[in-house]
Amino acid sequence: MFAQRARAMTGRLGVAAEGIDRAGALAHGWHATDVVLVQATLRPERQLELVQQLRQRQPRPRVVAVTGHLETELRRRLKAEGAILAAHSAMDRVVARALGISGDAPRGRA
Repeated sequence: MFAQRARAMTGRLGVAAEGIDRAGALAHGWHATDVVLVQATLRPERQLELVQQLRQRQPRPRVVAVTGHLETELRRRLKAEGAILAAHSAMDRVVARALGISGDAPRGRA
């Protein structure tokens, strides 16, 4: 379900997207302009660890962590690790901003 929403979102935004698993995300050669979209509510401890590992990479991709509005403790922890937070209802807007489509950041790929 999340992957379908993410594909639909990137289609609306007109950006290239690649669906990969956890191992692929860790092995991928990211660029500073890339955005990694993580569904943080699915196995939150593993997703938090993934965010930590991605944010330690050089170059460091931007990580957008999607959670529910009421998951305040998880959101706090993700933000502390450097993730950009997005609620499910605001995912399009936050990813667009992270990609620089509606903000100042350079355009990249999701």
